[in-house]
Amino acid sequence: MRTLSTLALIALAGFAAVAVARIDDPKTPPPAAATPAAPAVETPAAPAAPKALPVPEGPVVKKTELEGGLIVEDIKLGDGYEVKAGGAVVAHYHGTLKEGGKVFDSSFTRGEPVAFPLTGVIQGWSKGVPGMKIGGIRKLTIPSKMAYGENGAGQDIPPNSDLVFTIQLVDALQVEDVKVGEGEAAKGQCVAVTTHTIKDKDGKEIEKKAGNDLYIWFPGEHQGVNFGLEGMKVGGTRKIIVPKEMNVSPPQAMSKRPQNVPITIEVNLVAVRNLGQ
Repeated sequence: MRTLSTLALIALAGFAAVAVARIDDPKTPPPAAATPAAPAVETPAAPAAPKALPVPEGPVVKKTELEGGLIVEDIKLGDGYEVKAGGAVVAHYHGTLKEGGKVFDSSFTRGEPVAFPLTGVIQGWSKGVPGMKIGGIRKLTIPSKMAYGENGAGQDIPPNSDLVFTIQLVDALQVEDVKVGEGEAAKGQCVAVTTHTIKDKDGKEIEKKAGNDLYIWFPGEHQGVNFGLEGMKVGGTRKIIVPKEMNVSPPQAMSKRPQNVPITIEVNLVAVRNLGQ
């Protein structure tokens, strides 16, 4: 079983490796006569930057006004997994000021969707995105009190601005509680102790921890797990389908699991320590 000290040793080992590499690297290159010139190596071309995408438009097929004056207009109803409150999504979005229509942010322009939990966004999103299904396109007209209010946001969003977002739901973290636990619930940043099985999209087992072979997940170790454990109670069992955009770990985690591919995690929460925000 991994411990906190183990993670510290891993981190220290990483720093030590960097330090050794720097020590072994001489400040001055050796004379040309002492070291034969290496053959020229063709540098691979840098990957092409994502292309900007058009913002989807179309007639409204369903319109709803929610509490607080939030207006929800569905341009396209998706047919995939339905996002729940407090979930996590992969989405494209296009944000404008309601008055004047000035664009202040757009993932369509950047050509890449963004992965994020609905627990860390403005209220208009946390209330307006749940109920969307994968593949759906929705327009949210958000009153300022459910956005950035009297403070605004930076130079692009003035105080008391109503906002309009067009959202295309590309994918979502899919969560199914097989068994609801009765202990403490994981919330925000936490250290979680689990047994689990991780499989690839074809059902091939990647990693298994069972019985007394417990695993400790540290905050920030894996994005999909961080999002997927939210609200899970100790003693429970949960199935989490992680989109490729959320199957990522930082370099310092030194993970050997395949990343940037969809995976499924069947997890049993043995213990949790919530660290607060």
